[in-house]
Amino acid sequence: MHRVVRSHVDDFSKRFQIEGDISKRFEAFLNYSVLRSYSADAVNPSELVYEGDDPGIDGVLFFIDDVYVSSVDEIDELLKNRRRDCDVTIAFLQAKISENWDKKEINVFQSAIQDFLSESSSYPHSDYIRDRREMFDHILKNVGKLRGGKPQAHCYFATTAREPSEREILGAFKALQTEIDNTGLFTEAVIKPLDRNKLVDLWGQADGPVEASLPAFAIAAFPKAPGVEEGYVVTVKAQDFINRRLSDNNNKLRQRIFEENVRDFIGSDGGVNKEMAETISDDTKQKRFGILNNGVTIISPDVRIQGNELYLRDFQIVNGCQTSNVLFENRHLVTNDATLMLKVIETDEASLVDEIVRSTNRQTKVQDDQFLATLDCVKGIEKFFNARGVDENHRLYFERRQNQFLEHDIPAIRVFTISEIARCVGAMFLDKPDIASRYPNRLTGELRDTVFKRENIEDIYYTAAYASYRLQLYLSNGRIDPKYSKLRWHILMAIKYFVAGEKTPQTNSQKVRKICEEIDQFMSNSEEEGLERLRTLCTKISSVQDITRDKLKVQGFVQEIKQNALTARKASLKAAQSVS
Repeated sequence: MHRVVRSHVDDFSKRFQIEGDISKRFEAFLNYSVLRSYSADAVNPSELVYEGDDPGIDGVLFFIDDVYVSSVDEIDELLKNRRRDCDVTIAFLQAKISENWDKKEINVFQSAIQDFLSESSSYPHSDYIRDRREMFDHILKNVGKLRGGKPQAHCYFATTAREPSEREILGAFKALQTEIDNTGLFTEAVIKPLDRNKLVDLWGQADGPVEASLPAFAIAAFPKAPGVEEGYVVTVKAQDFINRRLSDNNNKLRQRIFEENVRDFIGSDGGVNKEMAETISDDTKQKRFGILNNGVTIISPDVRIQGNELYLRDFQIVNGCQTSNVLFENRHLVTNDATLMLKVIETDEASLVDEIVRSTNRQTKVQDDQFLATLDCVKGIEKFFNARGVDENHRLYFERRQNQFLEHDIPAIRVFTISEIARCVGAMFLDKPDIASRYPNRLTGELRDTVFKRENIEDIYYTAAYASYRLQLYLSNGRIDPKYSKLRWHILMAIKYFVAGEKTPQTNSQKVRKICEEIDQFMSNSEEEGLERLRTLCTKISSVQDITRDKLKVQGFVQEIKQNALTARKASLKAAQSVS
């Protein structure tokens, strides 16, 4: 492996606390870097690699628009809730640590993809690949909901070599392209050989700040205001906005810049968005686009004006998601005459960002339930996390804002997003590990008022996160068999019943604090005796070999886990009494 790439893989492994041989860590490195080029979703890289039969594919990633999905249930949920046709991308990945390109390995990759796409497979497959084949089959059954009537295929073959130039290597990739095109299953097939330089660039973009400069032909400064370093109203060409702000290096829409926007793109099929698209398609009306449109509001912690050039770092579009998406969808029609107004604000004060998000989106009938990051309850959780971590062993970080801790050199395993916190609390304290496992969006959607109820004691959020952190740590370093990863959310619920018994207080009761302390103490005990109790619990609650995707989502299985945890508790208490 090339030394520079090895260094980045080591940094990646340290940040996410991933252990194992270099080949597996390189697979996780590649899969995570590619995933982040499509989606801003927070995903633990250890979940992106698998054990078992390897048919020549190291990863298969599914994306519906900018959302990473890992189950048939998530596909159903997203397709059901989308009000427009979706872009579906399937990424096939293969990682080789060699500093050379090998035609035979590329051919194996091609053969493995062919087998994956065939109706009857000839290769032995791990559970991971079998699940992905099931997802692919499910996508094909729903092609009527896909833009263009088919998914897209992107194939990544990565080595630590230089950019390939040999005819036989280029020919092998061309053959792969032709083979996938000939299946007729995809609107397009894109083959992406990743050399060491492209790999490093991809990793650098995975979680790094988004930077862009933009020429402007009219700039007006706002008067000074409390909390605002600088503010401008800027008129730009719509083409420049599309090419320099909205497009990434792969000419895809930068989804990460909409994280602070409280609602997703709703499509161009009706209402105001349809009118915008019609304006763009009319050459005469397009010249008035900047006057007819309300513009886009951008927040950035670093805004600089140099001459007529506007520079932004780590920026977010907090209002104007619909305008931006319609422009990007119709970019082939946008001429040099179309203009756009930007409201650009430099601030890094979280409270002011909240205020701007709420006020700018009030004008577009956004419901209160879409402002999760601005809820008082969620702000209280952030303060509690800051106060709770008095020592390094117990320090966790609640990321209320996207990339809040990006530049603080904090291990990613200690950082919890709002959605991750919702999954932890939902699994442990609300007895909904099935939903946390299979339908996580429901916990921040229809169940948000239960998960983030104002009266909830803040300790439950920290304790659930701490238990998840310790469990994930043990799974990743092998102190608990990684095969239990598929039961991660069910184990969180089992821990509560194993430690506290059946009659646990309500989440808004002061008595729940004592339960939280006991769970924290149980999970803090990393001595072999304490760890053995956790291992025993894992083995007692269910046989991993019997776990199927369907079983994980059945409520009866949740009750089975609960009863097994209570039985394990009784046995543990009895054993302790006999010793004493």
